[in-house]
Amino acid sequence: MECTQFVTEKLKKKNNYHDNYIQEILHMIDERLQNNQDVKMERENEFEVSLKQHICGFAAREFQKMHDEFIQMNDPYRCLNQNQEKFRADFRDVFHDQDQCQKKAEEFTNRCLKPAVEDFVNRSLGPDIICEMSTSQQFSTRMFFQYSVLLDLLSKDDFRNYQRYICSYEKYVKKWTLDQIVEHFSNPSTLFQFEDQHLQSSVRSINNAINKAKTEKSGDLKTFVRNVCQELGDKLVISQDAFGAFMILNKADQEQFAHWLTECVKDMANTLGERFKDTNIQKKLENLHVNPQDELFTKLIGCGHQCPFCKAPCEAGGRSHTEHWTSLHRPEGLGRFKWHKTKKLATDVCSSSVISGIKFSCNATKGEYHPYKSYRDVFPDWRITPDASLQASDYWKYVLAKFNKQFAEAYGAEPADIPPTWKEITHEQAEASIRESF
Repeated sequence: MECTQFVTEKLKKKNNYHDNYIQEILHMIDERLQNNQDVKMERENEFEVSLKQHICGFAAREFQKMHDEFIQMNDPYRCLNQNQEKFRADFRDVFHDQDQCQKKAEEFTNRCLKPAVEDFVNRSLGPDIICEMSTSQQFSTRMFFQYSVLLDLLSKDDFRNYQRYICSYEKYVKKWTLDQIVEHFSNPSTLFQFEDQHLQSSVRSINNAINKAKTEKSGDLKTFVRNVCQELGDKLVISQDAFGAFMILNKADQEQFAHWLTECVKDMANTLGERFKDTNIQKKLENLHVNPQDELFTKLIGCGHQCPFCKAPCEAGGRSHTEHWTSLHRPEGLGRFKWHKTKKLATDVCSSSVISGIKFSCNATKGEYHPYKSYRDVFPDWRITPDASLQASDYWKYVLAKFNKQFAEAYGAEPADIPPTWKEITHEQAEASIRESF
């Protein structure tokens, strides 16, 4: 799913293929195989080779289509045919010595400046959304973020949501984050404020560049336009193809061109401003250069690793740490662990298990039983605090007690032996539990 999303995002941008794309996919597969203990196998296993061949084969076919479309869109002969009427009109104007100022100003604005301004607004909008969400209470810190997710799960109190959160933690949290972004910006005026701010900033930069180019008195329109583009620098990236097409047979007067260009920029600002007022957040998110939900996840959650036993997320934060840990372990049955003889989901907590005499087995041990006390032989990057006094929170006791049968059915196990006190935990007590934990 992560690789498919990566390919889809690359296709949306309609750029040409780069060799790094396949390397990034291979890196994602390696990282997922290493981190997801449910599918963790020896590196020499044929499973890894087959998986990479399957995913890269799919990606290669899609990237080939993308490359073919890019070549077609940028084919010189096609571009020449597409612009032949414009070239013909330019030639007629030059031949008859007609003034091209207004016409060329409109062309430069529509073909060069407008796409550059739209791209700048889109590039700036992603960081704006991330900053805006980061300042809201539920996103202000990692703890508040996690608390908000758990509180939302409890408010819905739906088994499928809990299962998706536990089994596909990173995917679920990113989807939840995206939903919060859409809800927050559902009012078009909220998003418009950010877009209009960057639009006005772009217009000011363009007008400043025009005025500066006028003072340089180049006398040559080509130099004048190049000075304008150079002054805009990296803020507005002008398409060189569009710029080259614009300069063909261009004999417009510099002073008149500058006048009409200023007027055209004003009209462009009004047109884009009206369009931004009707911006749809979901459509806008599709065109951003970054995925805010991914950036927020990295910023607030970090690595996304989960405890190999109970699936509680790592609390170390960031991606640079070499050791994972969590202070809020859950009943291990929520992480698919069950007793060998009875097949019942386990209610034990990892902190107690790692100082017990019992053993565990999973894909990482190739089905062989291994002592919990030596769990770091199998999971060297995880540190689980050994403490028999630690218990799961009332929140997760409540979840397992309420959805015991559903988890057992989903995991191919027998329902856990739920302690009587767990069954007495109320919805309100579960909520109070996570408030206390965070």
